[in-house]
Amino acid sequence: MNKPMKRTVKLAALLCLLLLAPTLQAAPEPAQKTQLDGDVITYTSKTGVMTAKGGVKLTQGNAVMTGDSGEYNTKTKEALMTGNVKAVKDGSTLTAAEVRSYDDMKRLVATGDALLVHKVGTAAGPRMEYLPERQYANITGGARLTNKDAVLTSKVAEAFFQEDRATADGNVHIVSEARKLDAVSDHAVYYGINGKNGKADLTGNVRVLQDGNVLTGNHVIMYLDDSAMDTEGRSKLVIQPKKATPSPEKEKP
Repeated sequence: MNKPMKRTVKLAALLCLLLLAPTLQAAPEPAQKTQLDGDVITYTSKTGVMTAKGGVKLTQGNAVMTGDSGEYNTKTKEALMTGNVKAVKDGSTLTAAEVRSYDDMKRLVATGDALLVHKVGTAAGPRMEYLPERQYANITGGARLTNKDAVLTSKVAEAFFQEDRATADGNVHIVSEARKLDAVSDHAVYYGINGKNGKADLTGNVRVLQDGNVLTGNHVIMYLDDSAMDTEGRSKLVIQPKKATPSPEKEKP
């Protein structure tokens, strides 16, 4: 009699554990509260869309986006803000004429004079896609990246702020007054966008002007902190002679 009873108790305990297993698992992170403020707000429960006009402010966790008018879809978690838009998240500020937000501001697409101000520099262009959590920006239609001592312009560019790296394609132009540097190429990979350990890997129709010296070739690597350059393939370097400093005239007796 005792043995069957023990088996029944064990089976009952196992069944209880199986039933409780879902509750013992780690609880999912709570969804961020969304708040929409404005002078006039309308909400349609059927579509789940909230619209607002006049001093609009959308708050989601530590992210805040403001503009003249906006809307938020509670079902798709997408938002659209237009007119003097400003989005602030994780220490970065993005301004533009229009900003679309996806997945509760995890992905932002800005159009119309988009400008991203990051703690290590800025990125600007007609259209920009920005992923705040990855600290990644993709600029198209004419890009401009700046850090404390250089400016890079190109047709398109990608900035990997966390990786301290940027890539650029089409009419690449790097100017650094601090380093007396002016370089152009078809493509560039720029390391050190935070202003440290700078290096630029240039390919395609490269022309570098520094301190009056001109280097041309198809592949040039510039070590910005050391003012040094390496080349691959046929290259040409023209060194300008330094002007001699005139010696002071001796005083006549």
